[in-house]
Amino acid sequence: MRNRTIARELAIKALYQLDLCGDGIISDIDTFCKESAEKTDIYSFAMSLINGCRSNIKEIDEKISSVTEHWELRRMAIIDKNILRLGVYELLHRNDIPPKVSINEAIELAKKYSTKNSGTFVNGILDKIYTRYGNGKLLKDTKFIPIQEVAPETDYGNSDLHVHTNYSDGTMSPEAVVDEAIRLGISTISITDHDTVEGVVAACQYGQGKNLNIIPGLELSSYLSPLEVHILGYFIDIHNVSLQKILKVAHEDRLKRIYAIAEKLRGLHVDVDPQEILTLAGKGSPGRMHVAEVIWKHGYCNTILESFSKYIGDHGPAYVPKKTLTPQQAIELIREAGGVAVLAHPGLTQRDHVIEDLVKYGLQGIEVYYPSHTPQTVKKYLKIAMKYDLAVTGGSDFHGERKADTPIAKVTVPGDLVSKLKQRCRSQ
Repeated sequence: MRNRTIARELAIKALYQLDLCGDGIISDIDTFCKESAEKTDIYSFAMSLINGCRSNIKEIDEKISSVTEHWELRRMAIIDKNILRLGVYELLHRNDIPPKVSINEAIELAKKYSTKNSGTFVNGILDKIYTRYGNGKLLKDTKFIPIQEVAPETDYGNSDLHVHTNYSDGTMSPEAVVDEAIRLGISTISITDHDTVEGVVAACQYGQGKNLNIIPGLELSSYLSPLEVHILGYFIDIHNVSLQKILKVAHEDRLKRIYAIAEKLRGLHVDVDPQEILTLAGKGSPGRMHVAEVIWKHGYCNTILESFSKYIGDHGPAYVPKKTLTPQQAIELIREAGGVAVLAHPGLTQRDHVIEDLVKYGLQGIEVYYPSHTPQTVKKYLKIAMKYDLAVTGGSDFHGERKADTPIAKVTVPGDLVSKLKQRCRSQ
């Protein structure tokens, strides 16, 4: 790969993050480019592109808006918008780069980092801009394809990618979740129940024909001593044979775990009946949330949250981990099922030191936006996502009445991040 091509890839990653986080991370961007560039000239060219785009961004955006009759700039995917900005900057502000090279490089960036139609989309807009504002027509073999002929991909819009139903430890049925999401006006949800896809099936059946995108997902529990690591899976094939086989084993392990937790609780003079816990869980995956509710109902704690902090939390005296899968097995299972493997709520897990190993196992994304993540936490995980080239996700971790302060859409991500997430399915 040529030095300037490498530099452009660094620049587009940096511009993407700057668009998401603002100029407050510019020093981090400089460090990222220095550490990522193998040669000084790669770093220098990348930074010249980044600074040039940011310095001329108002004019560049005006130029793009003037030729995109059917696409408002704010509706464009963030990655496409910044590839266009980079291309326009080179076309109109860099006399040292041939226009054909600038457009072809932009097209290649779009093919690599965006959707299958983005190369055509970028080609058409840059051709129009150069024709209108540059030094004339491009060479004859640079092909122009009208923008309006580009078929857009799914517009995911405002998305909550972490939602639980009563098929695991939520309190709302899949049907009620769908209705609530529509009522709140969001465009996309992902049902991510613990170790089960039954809620996905029900939600998709009920949601047919309704104004809501439903992404098939799940949250797999894995164990890395001394605690669990949760791996989210998105765009999975819920009928995958290997997945279904493991989920059956996971359900059986969950049943055994309930009895083991109840036994530990009895040793702490907290008398709860395992059968009551399983009855509360119903058809769903029995878990600690059900145990916590039974503990609370019997008066051993004042709140469900206190049940965790006092007894069954990760460091509690009655904690029993789920050991069905290792993180590597969970990641490989999700990818075998055609999905994208994402580390769930890393700010809660507090296992940052294992992320590099998870990436080696095939981790493809990280849940950056989460209700308990502070702005500083978000910034930290955005940097980690950039470092390891991970997709960025987020969601509310909705559980219904069991987390009454966390409604659907408390945390959402823009649709272009969802489109980028889906792209990871195609790159396996």
